[in-house]
Amino acid sequence: MEQIKAWIYCRINPNTSRSLLYFQNDQLEEIAEKCNMEVIGHTHVISYGKYLNSYEMKTLITEIKQRNFDVLLINSPMRISIYPDIFEEFELLCRLYNVRVLSYIDYINS
Repeated sequence: MEQIKAWIYCRINPNTSRSLLYFQNDQLEEIAEKCNMEVIGHTHVISYGKYLNSYEMKTLITEIKQRNFDVLLINSPMRISIYPDIFEEFELLCRLYNVRVLSYIDYINS
């Protein structure tokens, strides 16, 4: 059986301590390890998280479209965008390319 490939996406607000970026990453690395996932990439972003037009997000979307991984690990949907409708569009794109979005909140509630 092939190991599940995961990508970790972390984002913080520019006015937030950088240590929270590493805290998010460590939590998501722990989930990947517990679920026996192979982490093949990381994206760390410092932005307000409004839209999907940053260089980092465009790079992530390219990785999704190339189907380079199976699961995107995030801390919460607001790490992708502070706007729920934009997150929903992003999630639809992921589903289109068979990439599951798993948040820390989903993981601890399962």
